[in-house]
Amino acid sequence: MADSQALLGAIGKAIRAQREKIGISQIELAERAGLHRTFINNIERGAKNLSLESLVSIADALELTASGLVIEAEELAKNTNSAIKVLLIEDNPADIFMFKRCVNLTAHTTSVQVLQTGQEVQYRLEELRKGVGDPPPDIIFLDLNLPGRSGHEILTDIKSNEALRHIPIIILTTSSRPDDIKKTYFHFANSFLTKPLDPASYEKAIDGVLTYWFSTTKMPSMN
Repeated sequence: MADSQALLGAIGKAIRAQREKIGISQIELAERAGLHRTFINNIERGAKNLSLESLVSIADALELTASGLVIEAEELAKNTNSAIKVLLIEDNPADIFMFKRCVNLTAHTTSVQVLQTGQEVQYRLEELRKGVGDPPPDIIFLDLNLPGRSGHEILTDIKSNEALRHIPIIILTTSSRPDDIKKTYFHFANSFLTKPLDPASYEKAIDGVLTYWFSTTKMPSMN
């Protein structure tokens, strides 16, 4: 069995997935389960321990058994090989925190690696070119303003490499300048996303991107 923290996070994701499947909000789930909405939010984020009594109440509200919910969560926790490998290239700590929070709130199982400088990115790209180190990411979220090297240069490096160019690159930046948008698509960015200021909009945007690339569309097998 996966460690307790991983299982707790998986229970949260399983709860959210089932809640969305039956079409109820966190508030509705809280009311059905006799719990506070903040408690449900923290559980879905994997940020709060869950008593057996609360687990049973939530499972009942979701039209599941407690054991069935735990089994689903255990499968999620063990299924690390199927997790979407996300690479975030971003140097702002607040934006890193927000991104991770949004990813954790989606129904997708993910692992997130963060690189904060051009030098770190260059080292990682060298590893990928040589086929050493961690497996390549499934998707890259790239900021344009980075210390040491611009996002435009990093985008060009990745898309000019035959072994890496298939990886979707989502530009995630504060910029909405037409010149930046045009330049990134000219260098084969797959999408351009201006960071939403509202947390709910940010979460929706990230979830939409992951859903599109890993549920809606088909990706090539690189095996």
